[in-house]
Amino acid sequence: MRSVRTIKILLVLLVFAAIMFTAACTTGGNNSPSPSHEATPTEFPIPTDLDPEIRKYFLTPSVTPSDTDVVEFQISCKGYSFEDIANYFDEVVLRTEYGDNDNRIHKWTSPIIMYVDGSPTSKDRQVINTIMQRMNAVRGFPGIQETLMESNANLVIHFADDSTYDRILPSNIDDETDGFASCNWTNSVITNADIGIRTSISQNERNSVIWEEIVQCTGLQNDSYLYPDSLFYQGYNEVQEPTVLDWLLFELLYHPDMKPNLTREECAIVLIAVLKE
Repeated sequence: MRSVRTIKILLVLLVFAAIMFTAACTTGGNNSPSPSHEATPTEFPIPTDLDPEIRKYFLTPSVTPSDTDVVEFQISCKGYSFEDIANYFDEVVLRTEYGDNDNRIHKWTSPIIMYVDGSPTSKDRQVINTIMQRMNAVRGFPGIQETLMESNANLVIHFADDSTYDRILPSNIDDETDGFASCNWTNSVITNADIGIRTSISQNERNSVIWEEIVQCTGLQNDSYLYPDSLFYQGYNEVQEPTVLDWLLFELLYHPDMKPNLTREECAIVLIAVLKE
């Protein structure tokens, strides 16, 4: 979404964790996973010289993500440090642009069934199909597909002229926006969402807005001033696809160990565990 906000300082926990770890990063995340097996919960490498008040989060069993299957595959991203990644994850994933911040993970756990309303151009359609293909290739993502019946959908994309856009725009969102994504969740699991795309803007702008809003409705809900070439840049740009770092956030969000409702401290544990050095 496109409106002005003040950047908040990264949680001290992530800064301390960043001192201990650096990560190399590609849009990867498609390494073959180790076979699933029922075993003890994943063991996380724990920094040894953190402040005791921070270190306790890493040693508390209740905050250790666990499941019946132990997920061992790692994600990499060349060119960015652990601090870079953790900072951007905190900024984009653990905050929301509108409404109250609970600083927890919100994500889909069931397939997204998308309905496209209005009159998208052939290029709009091409961009949507590209996004669907990219998302469906990410391990851990529950999948997205299109339906021809709005009643079957849990995500509706509205391509709207100015008057229609202004009518469907949620009351808590800036009316100067060219696109919006509004999500609803229960216990931090996203259950349904609406996206609006203003059709009076240029095609290049539409391409950028379509990318941003579809990705944001999956749980990356905040904008930032940190990277001007990012889909999530708070200022104006017309980027035509996500950056390597943008897509890394999506892969991290949908890693199976990144559970809905995890706190910042719990997310730090997962990041340390799944980011490949």
